[in-house]
Amino acid sequence: MLSVSLSKVSYSHSNGDELFVDVSAVFGDAQKVALIGDNGVGKTTLLRLVSGDLEPTTGAIIHGASVHFVPQIAMASTKSGGEKQHELLAAAFASDADILLLDEPTNNLDAAARADFFARLREWHGGAVIVSHDRELLNQMDTILELTRGGIRAYGGNYDFYAAAKNAERENLESKMSDAEKRIARLNRTADIARDTKNSHQKNQKKNIARHHGRFASRIGAGNVSGHSEETAAKRLNIIQKKLDEQFDRRQELSEQLRNDKIRIPLPAKPFLRNELVRIENLNFSYGARGIFRDFDFAMRGGERVRLFGGNGAGKTTLIKLILGVLTPQSGRVRLFGRAVYLAQDLSLLNHAKSVVENIMDFAGLRQNEAFAIAANFGFRNIAAKKPVSVLSGGELLKATLAAVLGSDAQPDLLILDEPTNNLDIKSIGILEDALSQYSGALLIVSHDEMFLQNLQIGRTIDL
Repeated sequence: MLSVSLSKVSYSHSNGDELFVDVSAVFGDAQKVALIGDNGVGKTTLLRLVSGDLEPTTGAIIHGASVHFVPQIAMASTKSGGEKQHELLAAAFASDADILLLDEPTNNLDAAARADFFARLREWHGGAVIVSHDRELLNQMDTILELTRGGIRAYGGNYDFYAAAKNAERENLESKMSDAEKRIARLNRTADIARDTKNSHQKNQKKNIARHHGRFASRIGAGNVSGHSEETAAKRLNIIQKKLDEQFDRRQELSEQLRNDKIRIPLPAKPFLRNELVRIENLNFSYGARGIFRDFDFAMRGGERVRLFGGNGAGKTTLIKLILGVLTPQSGRVRLFGRAVYLAQDLSLLNHAKSVVENIMDFAGLRQNEAFAIAANFGFRNIAAKKPVSVLSGGELLKATLAAVLGSDAQPDLLILDEPTNNLDIKSIGILEDALSQYSGALLIVSHDEMFLQNLQIGRTIDL
């Protein structure tokens, strides 16, 4: 087997910040491997190390196989962006490389290009190392490698296998947490008994001293007996406290591993609009000589979940802008009843110069104490709520945006999302799915992520 081998590879940025440590792996020419992990953990950097574009800070990389690297191109919903990605992938499959290195290969592909990519990948004769959050693609992999700052871990199967394994790991951690809580409760009860015993010895000592007052020898003897008992009780209490401290440390460690990113979307006091929400009649729109819509009709009711489907350049984003009033039709009528909020791929809704809590106050029109309560519900507690949006990670930015849009009674009647999963890691996609599943308003979504759409129970697809 031809392969590229990594032995205890670590990588640090030029400023000394460590990205990951002690990564060991073998990538062969007969296996399709997916590399997953949180945004910012170094997945793209690892691909560049394997490709030879970068050198490791420590460790060794042995290149015993030829590789062809397709980097991630800038996110684009335009036809040119999708075509460029398609051309780069076609060139990779036409190469004579032993192993393909693909960074987010499906991000800009429309449905037809995705189907073509999946077919080519199945027929590919060599190996592949793919960085992706696309769960449909991940389910076609032989192995999932999860990269963290502490190293890398292999799961010998596709994404469904990985998800089941992670669920089993979590159940095991929850069992250990429950055991730690029981041990702490038992030790607290034992500590209470030990303290009562110690206090009892102290009272007995005082009684003995009083009883034998004036009889020096007897007083000394009584004091020695009581003092010895008190010392034994104190030692026992110290031993119990040491065990308690160990269990507290264990509980804290387990709590960090079990950190729950799920959020709770409140049910607004006001009812959502349930009648007609959007009505488009006889819409005509073009960019110069290029016609996009001609006599187009569309209607949507409150609470509906609708997908806009079509190839790159079909007019999905244009239709969204027409509904929001960003664009004006050449003829026809577009009417929006109720309030709509648009979440773009880059999550640019918030003011990056302000804090999380300030953004919630501005967006939802709330007082500071109310905004702090909402921030806490979305994982930003105390000082974390005062962090500037500009320093948030991708997952934090998503949660902050959801807190501003969905965290209060000021939820919109319509939430519009344009390829919302493109920039998100798998953990963040799960957070978004959970939030949108709790949201009771209407959804209008552009997405090629079939698993995401399935999990949101989309009721209707409009093919443009």
